[in-house]
Amino acid sequence: MNQKLLSELRNLGFSEKESRVYVASLQIGSAPMQKIAASAGVNRATTYVLVESLMHRGLMTSFTQGKKRLFTAEDPNKLLELVHREQFELQEREKAVQDILPDLQDIYQTTIEQGQKPRVKFYEGKEGLKAVRNEFLKVKSKEIMGIFNYDYVTQVFDEEENQSFAERREQKNITTKSVYTSQDGPILESENNEELTSLRYLDCAKYNSPIDIAAFDNKVAITSLEGDLMSAIIENRNVADAMRQILGIIWTSAEGDKEDTE
Repeated sequence: MNQKLLSELRNLGFSEKESRVYVASLQIGSAPMQKIAASAGVNRATTYVLVESLMHRGLMTSFTQGKKRLFTAEDPNKLLELVHREQFELQEREKAVQDILPDLQDIYQTTIEQGQKPRVKFYEGKEGLKAVRNEFLKVKSKEIMGIFNYDYVTQVFDEEENQSFAERREQKNITTKSVYTSQDGPILESENNEELTSLRYLDCAKYNSPIDIAAFDNKVAITSLEGDLMSAIIENRNVADAMRQILGIIWTSAEGDKEDTE
C-alpha cells in the first residue's frame, strides 16, 4: 500500500486505519466487509466502524447484491467536496464563536474581577521582562505601586532602556508610587516627581531581594531579576488589593528610612 498516500490522507485528518480502509476500498472496488478488512490489514469489527464513518462523510457507499451487502469507495473527487464542506462549516463555527465571544468574555472577566478565578501568565528571559513592562503601560487605572531593588534593575536594564520606559510611562500619564532599595543608599531622591513619580528609599537591611513586585489594576507582577530572569503576572482583584495594602505598609515604613538618611 502506498505509504506516501496514506501519510497525505493522515494530514487531511484521516486516522492510520481509516486511511488504510479507504485506500483498500479504492483498490479492490465493490466488496464485502470481510474482504476490505483483509486488504486493509484491519480487523473486521474495526473496519465496520471505519466504513460507517467514511460513509457518513460521503466517501463510501453500500448496496445490496443478492443476499450480500457490498461496500465501495466513492469517486476521490468527493475528498475535495469534503474539504470544501468542512471549510464552510469551519467558517460558520467561527462566525458563531465571534457572535457569542463578547458575552463569554464578559462572564470570564467578571469572574476574574470578583476574585473567583485567578489567571497567571509566565514570562522568561529579558524579552519576557520587557513584555511585562509593556503590560505596565496598559494599566487602566493609570497607577502602579511597587517595590524594587535598584541595583538589580540596573544590572538587567541599561540606562537608555530605563529612560525609554520612564518616558513612555510619562507620555501615558501613568503615576508610580514605589519603594526602592540600593547598596548606594537613597540615590533616586532627585527623580521624585509629585505629579507622576513618587519614590521612597528602604534600607537594604530591611529588603535586599532581587524580586521586583508591582501592583496595577487587578494584577500583580512578581519578577526575578537575578539568575534565570522570569516574571509572573497574577490577575485577581483580591490578590491585587491585598498586595496594594502590603505595599502601602512598606511605603509608610520607608518614610522612617528617609528621615534616618537626612
